[in-house]
Amino acid sequence: MSSFYLQWIVLSALWIAGSQLHIINLSSHIISAGLAFRIECNIIESKMQNVSMSWSLSNQSLDNIKGIHINVNELWFLPADLSHSGHYSCLSRDGNETWEKIFHISVENKTCPHLNRKDDVTSIGELTCFLPHIFEIEPQAQVTWRKNCHLLNVTNSKVFPINRSKDMVGLYTCFVNFTFGGENYTAAQTTELYDQSIVVTKPTIIYPKNETLKVTLGESYTLKCKALVGEDDNGETDIFWGSDSKPFESVELNITSSIMEDGDQKYMLSFLHITEVTKEYLYTNFTCLVQHPAGSDFGKVFLIPASQIECYYWIGFGLVALLMLLCAVVFLFRIDLVLVYRAVCPSAAVNNDGKLYDAYVSYLHGDQHSSSSARTFALDLLPAVLEDLYGYKLFISGRDELPGEAVHEVITDRMSRSRRLIIVLTSQSCVSPQADATKSLLPDQLPVTNDVQLKETTPSDKIWATYEQRVGLYDALVKQGLKVILVQVEDGVEEALLPESLQYISRTKGILKWTQNTSERGNKSFWKYMRYRMPPVKQQKNQELTVL
Repeated sequence: MSSFYLQWIVLSALWIAGSQLHIINLSSHIISAGLAFRIECNIIESKMQNVSMSWSLSNQSLDNIKGIHINVNELWFLPADLSHSGHYSCLSRDGNETWEKIFHISVENKTCPHLNRKDDVTSIGELTCFLPHIFEIEPQAQVTWRKNCHLLNVTNSKVFPINRSKDMVGLYTCFVNFTFGGENYTAAQTTELYDQSIVVTKPTIIYPKNETLKVTLGESYTLKCKALVGEDDNGETDIFWGSDSKPFESVELNITSSIMEDGDQKYMLSFLHITEVTKEYLYTNFTCLVQHPAGSDFGKVFLIPASQIECYYWIGFGLVALLMLLCAVVFLFRIDLVLVYRAVCPSAAVNNDGKLYDAYVSYLHGDQHSSSSARTFALDLLPAVLEDLYGYKLFISGRDELPGEAVHEVITDRMSRSRRLIIVLTSQSCVSPQADATKSLLPDQLPVTNDVQLKETTPSDKIWATYEQRVGLYDALVKQGLKVILVQVEDGVEEALLPESLQYISRTKGILKWTQNTSERGNKSFWKYMRYRMPPVKQQKNQELTVL
């Protein structure tokens, strides 16, 4: 806020209150942190006889503020700190008459202080360190000089000689080290030497020039303006926005400005914030104007509505992206989604196809270790989960046939009444390398049903399982009426050594691998894929059983 407006605000408030207060002066000072600085409340000498004087910071006492020293009509910052910024008041009273002097102090974190004096380089022969109050305290104080804040090789002198050339133009700062109250401090003062013969250049708009901006109704936008300040403008450059239709008193508009330096170049930035674009702003020129007594420049931004085609394009792009994401999620979690659907909609279970069993389980029945693993899985683990937990009905060879039934008739009948064929693979499921490994188990027609012939060509521990697989695979691959699930329960099963028919199932459907001697979590994925391959059932039997 400028000092002019501040004076009028204070005067208006005091006029309303009916006070006899008279403001003697209002001044502003920019000082550097870490330097000693003094402000003085000068009262007319004739008024100093019975005057009482008090200092305050925004109507608060200065007693508890560190680094501030009061000496009657002087206020010392020893040294200045960033926290010392504010409005300081010197109030003097003499009877019914009152005087006040207000100082606006701004402390900045810079080595060299802001300039407070100016001199024409062509009219002076020497530059004096204008800190007389410091030299009164210590006449022999040490003095150093800087030009544009760069240290100069000058002897200890409070006078700096000037040769009146243009090369001397710049900011000169003298630093004085002195002792006050037993403590060492440093004070500084900056003078600007300028050349009146230098031609001041006008500022130039960098952007915008003549820009067209597509905007969307209801959204917020910020228009930016950048101007190059002319040389030696002496702080007289101003930048502001204008419009050919919309008054800037509107609450939807807000303007902020700042100054930026890049090397020797100085720029002014101005931002016009539009909180919400309405129809009034469309097809409107917003003009950024930079002015200086040496000249001016301007740039325009023309607002037009964004194309609806672009909006539809982005909406369509978003829908396609969303669809692709949805497809990816469905693909990655398709098995879980199918299982959830079956659980939520039990009516999806197939019960009207005339089948009696959900799956026929085939495995080797011998006494070898490998066939023992298959038998343990088929007779113990598989029914414990699929039957007891999920309610499936299985026909397991070696468990569910009745004594005295013909082997081949039982296999053919039960398999025709099943929806799936589960084949448990072990290392013995692989054909011998010396055998005809390329020969398919599938003949042109089903194998003979004579027990004697089958025993002549197949070991006794594989008779049952071999015939089951041949009948089931014939039904699956030829009749397309039975789906096969391959389950590997031990290591040593090589796909290349399996019969061709099983290799085909493995390549098209894959093999589910059961891991022995592992935790429940280790085979959790196995049971999930097993349930996915199995047909849906109406209701799970016991939700409290633990998946093995």
